[in-house]
Amino acid sequence: MCQTALDAVGSAVEVVGVTGRAGVPIVGTRSECAFAAQEALALAAEHADGCDGVLLAISFDTGLDALREMLDIPVVGMSEAGMSAAMSVSRKFSMLTFGNRAVPLYQELVEHYGWASRCAGVVSLPPLSQAELEDTKRVMPKLIEAIEQAAHQDRVEAMVLAGAVFAGIADDIRDQVSIPVVDGIVAGIHQLKTLNVLNLCKPKAGSLAFPPAKTLSGMSPALTKTFQAFADTPKKK
Repeated sequence: MCQTALDAVGSAVEVVGVTGRAGVPIVGTRSECAFAAQEALALAAEHADGCDGVLLAISFDTGLDALREMLDIPVVGMSEAGMSAAMSVSRKFSMLTFGNRAVPLYQELVEHYGWASRCAGVVSLPPLSQAELEDTKRVMPKLIEAIEQAAHQDRVEAMVLAGAVFAGIADDIRDQVSIPVVDGIVAGIHQLKTLNVLNLCKPKAGSLAFPPAKTLSGMSPALTKTFQAFADTPKKK
């Protein structure tokens, strides 16, 4: 994923990659998302200082709203960015994932963003084998077949690859399908660049303003320090 982001923006942008230390290797259920959200907050508290933005490289955008509340730099979710890009080139987009268990979670994500009227649904491949997870180029024929079927039978006009494991593969199938295919990592890193140029302020009101300072128990030192610092954050009068 880091290499995909670097390939998209070039050497002018420094990409610092961090990954979860707790939870499951591949998140695919609501309980696993709950584990991942807490870990994402802890990682951000440890590593976001000095960065210009955070790209959340988990395709359920797990913890996105919480990170936007906690941090004063832009935070972009790969699937939100991918869907936004897809809607810029289509009237109807779809998401392509693997394993039916994840389908309701993506459907709920689309609804959360308010884009259900623009989404033609979620297309799901069978669960990937270990060999396919380790080398996603093995999945390319299945991806191409599923995308073409969605384009011609369901009139889908753009496809978002829903799964961090698919990072970097969109360019490989670009010329073999009849509709645009969006890589959320590529869309996300470019959205972060745009937000950096816009230089928007951190909200001082509303649900994404800093939360009130509270005493944390049993959290990482970095998270505890971050939440304690909210007490010293200037509030709008």
